[in-house]
Amino acid sequence: MTAVEPHSLPRLHLNPGALLVTRQAQWVVTVLGSCVAVTMFDRASGLAAICHAMLPRAPGSALPASDDEQRLRYVGQVLPAMLALFQDRGVRRCRIETKLFGGANMFTWREPRVGDYKIGEANVAAVRQLLEQEGLQVAAENTGGRRGRKIFFNTGTGEVLHQFIR
Repeated sequence: MTAVEPHSLPRLHLNPGALLVTRQAQWVVTVLGSCVAVTMFDRASGLAAICHAMLPRAPGSALPASDDEQRLRYVGQVLPAMLALFQDRGVRRCRIETKLFGGANMFTWREPRVGDYKIGEANVAAVRQLLEQEGLQVAAENTGGRRGRKIFFNTGTGEVLHQFIR
């Protein structure tokens, strides 16, 4: 299948802490710094998903409720939600093509019990750990560094384009 020109499909902007699951072909655009975007695509069914996660996990021991939109901000909650949506629609995990972007080391977060750590690195590590636990491999990625990225996800083909931000 040939790549579709970015201007030939509808375009949707994905905000931080958001998740989109669709079968409609469109370009989903999001801007990442230390945040991460994970895309999932099943070619057979045309089901596509993208999240824009801000932090690896919810602070403290209390997790947001499953119906709380705030949970989508956290890698540890949004990725299981994405996988559940694919499973609920009959997609086997072996068919899910997963890609990972973002996680620039732009900020340091201080957590009293753990010490300083880089949010971008922590986000990427959390994604990799969860995907490994779920038996999924990353088909493509562009992570790390010190520069943000603009991501373009074609939900009709699974293609992801990116450009660095100055």
